[in-house]
Amino acid sequence: MEATELASVIEPTTKHDANVIRLPQVARQRTLAIIKEVKVNVDQRIMHLFDGLAANVADALFEEMWELDEQQALEHHFNVMRALKMQSPEYRAEFSRLLSELWLIFLNRRGEPVLVQPRGIAETVINSFRSRTESHYKVIINDIRARLSGLLRREIDDYPLCPEMLYFCFWQAISKLELRYDERVMLIPLFHRFVMDRYGQVLAIANQTLIEHSVSAEPFVAKVKKV
Repeated sequence: MEATELASVIEPTTKHDANVIRLPQVARQRTLAIIKEVKVNVDQRIMHLFDGLAANVADALFEEMWELDEQQALEHHFNVMRALKMQSPEYRAEFSRLLSELWLIFLNRRGEPVLVQPRGIAETVINSFRSRTESHYKVIINDIRARLSGLLRREIDDYPLCPEMLYFCFWQAISKLELRYDERVMLIPLFHRFVMDRYGQVLAIANQTLIEHSVSAEPFVAKVKKV
C-alpha cells in the first residue's frame, strides 16, 4: 500500500462526499505517515511468523493427521508439502494483497468486500480459533481500536488487524494452492499455531508504533448536534 494510495482514500475527492474523512492538510499527512508505518511494521512481523510456519509445517502437519490411516496421512502430507514448496510465494503474496485491500477499505469506509465467508468445516474451525484469539487478546485489540479511532477521528468497529480478518485472509489466500478442500482445512490449525498463537507480537508492534507517535488511547466520540 503506497502513500499515494493511502492519500486517495483519506483525502476528500469531492465537496459532497460525506464518507471520506476530512482532515486538515497537516493532520492528514501525519495520519498517512503513521498508518503507513503501522502497516509496514505489522507486515514485516506477519511475514516473519509465516517463515516460522514454513519451517515447522512438515512435522506439525503429521500431528494434525493422527486420526487418519497411514496411507491417507502420507498422501495428504505429500500434497500439502508439494503445494507449499511450489506455490508458497503465491499464497503469501495473496495474503499480503488482501490485507492491503482491507486497509484501503477500512480507511475509505467503502468499497467492495474482498474476503469471502468460509463455509463448511472451515467456517467452524476458523470461528473456534477466532473466538479464542479475540478473548485472549481482548484488551490490546480494544486499545488499538481506540487509538485508531482517535487518529482517524471517527468511531470504528473492526479494523484490518482483528483476528477474523487475518483468519479469513489466510483461508482465501491458500485457495491459490492446488489442494483439495479438506487439505486446505488442515492448514488452518497450523496457521493458528505458528502465526495467530503469536498474534500478540503483531498487536504489540502496531500498538507500540501508535504510542511512539503519541496517538492517544482515547477513542473519538462524535459530538451530538444540539437541536
